[in-house]
Amino acid sequence: MAGIGVALSGGGHRAALFGLGVLLYLADAGKNKEVTSIASVSGGSLTNGYVAQSRSYRSSSKEQFEQVATQLARQIASKGTLWASPLTWLYLLLLLLVAAALVGVWLTGLELPLGLPSLELPFWLRAVLFSVGLLIFGLLAQLRGAVCARAFARALYSPQRRPTLLAEINTELDHVFCATDLHRGEHVYFSGGFVCGYAFGFGQPGDVPLHTVVHASAAYPGGFPPVWLPTRRHRFLEAQDDDGARADSMALVDGGVYDNMADQWGQGITRRKKRWGQLAEELRGPDELIVVNSSAPMRWGEVGKLRIPFLGELTTLRRDMNVLYDNTTTPRRRLLLEVFTAAMRSGQGLRGTVVQISQSPLDVPTSFAQGPVEDELAQRAHTVLAALRGTEPEWSETVKATSSVKTTLSRVPSPQAELLLWHGYVLAMANTHVILDYPLLPLPELTRFARYVRGASGR
Repeated sequence: MAGIGVALSGGGHRAALFGLGVLLYLADAGKNKEVTSIASVSGGSLTNGYVAQSRSYRSSSKEQFEQVATQLARQIASKGTLWASPLTWLYLLLLLLVAAALVGVWLTGLELPLGLPSLELPFWLRAVLFSVGLLIFGLLAQLRGAVCARAFARALYSPQRRPTLLAEINTELDHVFCATDLHRGEHVYFSGGFVCGYAFGFGQPGDVPLHTVVHASAAYPGGFPPVWLPTRRHRFLEAQDDDGARADSMALVDGGVYDNMADQWGQGITRRKKRWGQLAEELRGPDELIVVNSSAPMRWGEVGKLRIPFLGELTTLRRDMNVLYDNTTTPRRRLLLEVFTAAMRSGQGLRGTVVQISQSPLDVPTSFAQGPVEDELAQRAHTVLAALRGTEPEWSETVKATSSVKTTLSRVPSPQAELLLWHGYVLAMANTHVILDYPLLPLPELTRFARYVRGASGR
């Protein structure tokens, strides 16, 4: 029996729902019983964390996991996560009030248009008030990470009316949350049984809450400040160098900064076992790796607004980051396909497939159907194409719709949520059946996923 590793990429709620669709297929096919690890970054960590705290994915029946999937999908589609919390809206209101007060102090003493009254204040007092207000605004802005973490805790990770701890999640398989530490630009991996990073060593989960780890994995640069976690709570051993061992804190941001597909965990377990010896001997290495990439490729964008002074520079920086993400993920994906192809041809090495949101379930079968008639992969490809015959226009529209869902932490409208689940499910089934000979199940109707998102009536 092969050990299966699953890697869930970033992409906000788009990634959370698309990856959930893949996990639904694996549970339906009975392959969840072979999953040894689920690694994730950013939006994928929302799903990974919720599944980890809910029940054992390996031991779940199809019906049991459907209950978990329904709860998560309905939360994201009806309320979202960050913007589902009243604290988030209160925080935003407070920021706006402080910003309005700053503008008011700045305008004090100026002659206002339309005969509006102006409050006369000495210049030195205006300067003091403005400086204090600016300081307060800056301190409030630094709290946005804590507000996000609290929203995650409230929406997803407090089933017993208290935050779930990382050490409390199910460890029948390794649920691994990847965050990027800014000391050396490397991943730190968090799980219910361990925490590890090459610079810091191999440690324990400690008392860190699950929502804090998920937030660190999703702390998008610019959107949220780094998450600072003290190292002493994890009791790290066997660091790669003394500097890492002596660091008082980790400075963590979005795991996608280092690896937006979360595939490095599954590919690098052998190296970690060698590095940490007995400390890492219980790490579960996969024979097959399913990489779920929910990052849509960059599309043609209107860049005229980049000319606006100051604002244009910030917009340019944002687009620069998107270019960097796109041009690090694409080579990694090509390298993965080379690794999987080599293993498929030789019968040795890490087998696997990439479930790419910008692809249709017809793409991989169409490619392999060109092979010799006697080839097993070509035969399975023809079987998938026969099952999907007549759905080509529908899948073309579905890919456009799911790939264009914004990377957001607000609610995803029900029609989009249903399509993301359906697309992830069917694409995973098509690709894994052709390449890995996983079961080809009856093609599910979209109404099935509507029931998860909207309730029994699908309305």
